[in-house]
Amino acid sequence: MSGESSEVSLLLITANVGTLFEQPDQLLKPWLDQFCQKLSTEQPAFVALHCQEVGGKTFITGMQHVHKFVDVLLTAPELAEYSRIRGFFDEDFATKAEFTALGSVYFVHSRVSDAAMWDFSGCRFHPIADKEVCRIQHDSLRQDTFHKKLKYPPDFFPQFPWSRKGHIVTRWRIQNRVVDMVNVHLFHDASNLESVEQSPSIYVGNRGRALRHTLQKLQDLGLPEAPLFIFGDFNFRIDLHDIVHDFLPSTEARPVKADDETTTAMEYYQAGEDTPALQLEKKRFVLRDCLTQDGLLAQWRKYDKESRSFPQLFEQHISFPPSYPFSEDEGVTQEYMKTRPPSWCDRVLYNAAGKELVQSSTADYFLLGDTAEMGDHKPVCLSVVSHPTSTSQPEKTAPQATTAEHANNNKNNNNSAGGADSAGSTIEPSAKRVWLCMSCFTACCD
Repeated sequence: MSGESSEVSLLLITANVGTLFEQPDQLLKPWLDQFCQKLSTEQPAFVALHCQEVGGKTFITGMQHVHKFVDVLLTAPELAEYSRIRGFFDEDFATKAEFTALGSVYFVHSRVSDAAMWDFSGCRFHPIADKEVCRIQHDSLRQDTFHKKLKYPPDFFPQFPWSRKGHIVTRWRIQNRVVDMVNVHLFHDASNLESVEQSPSIYVGNRGRALRHTLQKLQDLGLPEAPLFIFGDFNFRIDLHDIVHDFLPSTEARPVKADDETTTAMEYYQAGEDTPALQLEKKRFVLRDCLTQDGLLAQWRKYDKESRSFPQLFEQHISFPPSYPFSEDEGVTQEYMKTRPPSWCDRVLYNAAGKELVQSSTADYFLLGDTAEMGDHKPVCLSVVSHPTSTSQPEKTAPQATTAEHANNNKNNNNSAGGADSAGSTIEPSAKRVWLCMSCFTACCD
């Protein structure tokens, strides 16, 4: 494809929404209010919302609230100017081997003259003209040809083989610009006690294996290279081992044992003190001298290391506090829970072509709803206002790995994220679409 691309504004949002469906009465409205207000105020031309943990941990009952969530996104008066919407929600919890609990929704403003989605089966772009949401139930999402969904193999996370982790891929053409969008959810840290044992932790390896798998799957598609934005809950965690050794260098570590001699907690004491400076349990993290959000940003950013293993991926400079784990208590908006060390789990990364687009644009990287109740994850957003350019896109050139010129990335306020090879078969194309009826929210086929 070649020609002139006009100015276009993109708003890319990643949001782990699990707690919205576990505490819907408390969290659904303020979350949706913040989202709708942002779009209504700024009116970006194209909005991509990538959700993880749709339905929450109690997804069998939580899925009933997804319909309300979708209804607001499709009918909110603040979003009236978004005349074209495409959505994909994986609700197929009955198919355990494939369920990812991912949801991707894309909004196209009425002022956009050119908006089309890539058909992975027909290998061509199709113009978008209306509002449709594909619900993944039974074989429905697998049969849709406008996305690629994958759940990571269970051996990628042997400590938790049936976790809902994977990715959804879409390709878009917006105002003559082609962009790839990947919604991703990587593996979490199952236990603070294991995370603190070594650097990097065993969980870093699990996440790295999964992300390399996703990057390899994208390459296997054989599509012409385009700006790639991969955003979701990467579950990147600070290096807890190094945090403990750097911040508490002279402490004595005392294990707390259960009756069977299993270590259930670790307590770190400074000389001559009876109160631990740090208490660690599987899902408990209590630091006696609490850091403010500004303190976390200033002192802990250097321990946010995982993305550095992927030098072919880039990120806008982070100037916001950790996105997780915010308190879920009613009325509490800026405090962290004492469950995990605060970390920048939710990210927007991009390839070299995406870096060129971002650097030639006006960009802003921020948290959404910093003073509102948004659940344990605050949504992370990348706003990109690009400028008109003359483009020339190859039609038959397969994407190439680009790892050169990135060694000094941090000097340019872009954190690197190093891809290696990863085996895996190509995802098979599908043949049929199942959409959510806009009247009754039941599935219907075309």
